[in-house]
Amino acid sequence: MSAYAGVTPNLLRSGVRAGNLIVWIGGPVTNGGGASTGSKRMSSIASRDLNLSEKNYAAANATVSNGLADRCHAARDDTSYDHAHVAYVVLAGGLEDPISALATVIAKARDAINECRKAFPAARIVWAAGPGCITGATIEARNDQTTVINAITSTARRMDALTLDLRSVCGVDRTLQSSGILPNDEGHARLAETIVDAIRDDQGEPVDQPITPTRTYSSGLNDWASRQVEATRRREAEKREANRPTGTELGGVTQKLDELTQAQGVQQVLLEQQQDELEDHQNTLEVQQKAIKAAQDQLKIQQDTLDKQQQALKGVVDDQGDTVSSLETITTKLDAQQKEISRQAQQLIDMENYRTGALLETLADYERRISALEGR
Repeated sequence: MSAYAGVTPNLLRSGVRAGNLIVWIGGPVTNGGGASTGSKRMSSIASRDLNLSEKNYAAANATVSNGLADRCHAARDDTSYDHAHVAYVVLAGGLEDPISALATVIAKARDAINECRKAFPAARIVWAAGPGCITGATIEARNDQTTVINAITSTARRMDALTLDLRSVCGVDRTLQSSGILPNDEGHARLAETIVDAIRDDQGEPVDQPITPTRTYSSGLNDWASRQVEATRRREAEKREANRPTGTELGGVTQKLDELTQAQGVQQVLLEQQQDELEDHQNTLEVQQKAIKAAQDQLKIQQDTLDKQQQALKGVVDDQGDTVSSLETITTKLDAQQKEISRQAQQLIDMENYRTGALLETLADYERRISALEGR
């Protein structure tokens, strides 16, 4: 089977799809970025060439890891037409997704396919990964883009979507570039041509559906020419069917090995990212453990200080208790002394009163005696 401009379609063809509509979901390139008019964008050109009516839900700021799911929901929620009439759904993007979001890219690519299959059950899902230009990108950036695109295509193949790697279509050709990843009109035309060729190749032409010529009345010579044309077309169809790959040919085996290598590369990057994330978690945990230990040490210091303060307070309280007891003892003694003093004072008063009374009695006796003497 042939490959188109570096694009390797799936080994198994799905046949012609019924329906007259094609849905496009993606980011800036699918939205027509870089094209001079809407009619010259990739999606519009491919839709016309496939003789299908275009339904475009792309957004200029959408990437696979951030925004593609919203565009899928927008397509799902549009009830202005019968979704059963959609023949193809083209998902596109990947060049603007960072390598750091690789796991998210894989999850979102898978979710987009599932969402579109539910919304458009009769449609063939096409994953057009990496449409756009890579001119000006550094070697490291291109390597990262390769890993991201491989992650998308590996996921799409596992989910039986028609898978295209479009990075090499425009590549580093500046004559196909408008700005950044955006292609110009010619770049959009190249991308559209590649997508159309891949879809037509995916449709195939089974030999059990021979071309039936239109019956017309004509001369014998014309009948002979018609039979020759029909025979030629039949032979060509039979050749294409005979040359249809089964996946066991050398080319098919090589493709499978390439796909396996790409998948292993993606898994290696994911593993490295997970290891880096684990290391970050471990470092964070160590910092947290150190902070906890420092807090525990500080708490112990505070606890020791509190214990000392409590001991000091207890000593003060005990001292206060002793002081109170001493004061009570002194007060008791003072009360006793006061009573003793009062008793002694009363005794003195009583004695003084007795003495005074006795003295008065003596004086009175003296007065009586004097009076008696004077009477004589």
